[in-house]
Amino acid sequence: MDKNCLHHGGVEHREIHNMYGFLQHSSTFQGQLDRTGGKDRPFILTRSAFVGSQRTTAIWTGDNTAEWSHLAIAAPMLLSLSVSGVPFVGADIGGFFGNPDEQLLTRWYQAAAFQPFFRAHAHIDTKRREPWLFSKETLDAIRQAIRRRYALLPYWYALFREHALTGNPPMRPIFFEFPNEEKHFEEEKAWMVGNALLVRPVVDKDTYNVNVDLPGGESNFSKGTRWYEWESGVERAPGSTYVDVPITHVPVFQRGGTIVPTW
Repeated sequence: MDKNCLHHGGVEHREIHNMYGFLQHSSTFQGQLDRTGGKDRPFILTRSAFVGSQRTTAIWTGDNTAEWSHLAIAAPMLLSLSVSGVPFVGADIGGFFGNPDEQLLTRWYQAAAFQPFFRAHAHIDTKRREPWLFSKETLDAIRQAIRRRYALLPYWYALFREHALTGNPPMRPIFFEFPNEEKHFEEEKAWMVGNALLVRPVVDKDTYNVNVDLPGGESNFSKGTRWYEWESGVERAPGSTYVDVPITHVPVFQRGGTIVPTW
């Protein structure tokens, strides 16, 4: 835009350009509220955002690619957004560009089921990737991940309510819950969902055994923490533990003494 094109008050566009997306979806949010008399909760998804956008919109990470590296980088991107005050975030499951193989697509669904914004999305020129178009093993594993996601909806709603009241993000770095344990400060493959669940999905190809470092044993603040495998109920002490991860399994641990509402 030419610098001679001025806004009200003689302001150049470059001074307010970043506000464009914010003002657009803020107006959309208010319009949806007015249309229903405040009865329906608006849903808006945006890629353009600014300070304050978190009040009205969900945000996704943009056009990613069907590669293992893009699955792996999604978690640190979402964690960074979360601790920056932007809670409703996610990445396109399977990658926007390219065609994921069955293993990559399965692992992506499993990881995304424990991230705030859960959406499968792809470019119009990619191959069809509905779960039922793949093998029975892949279909069953993806179905399991989706059912797990929907079972946790009461918990997600509770976490977003908590965020509205306190600012605590639903998806949290481990150091958010265990701030005195420095070895977790750079952890990017595992995270907390609320204060109760620790998730360590598979983000590397042909991986069937992962090391999970459970926090809670290094400081008086967290001493006595116990963990339980979410599916089996097997108790685990804090510290490093190896977990088998067949294609149907994603390691999830519940913190002792917490409540996770499901349906």
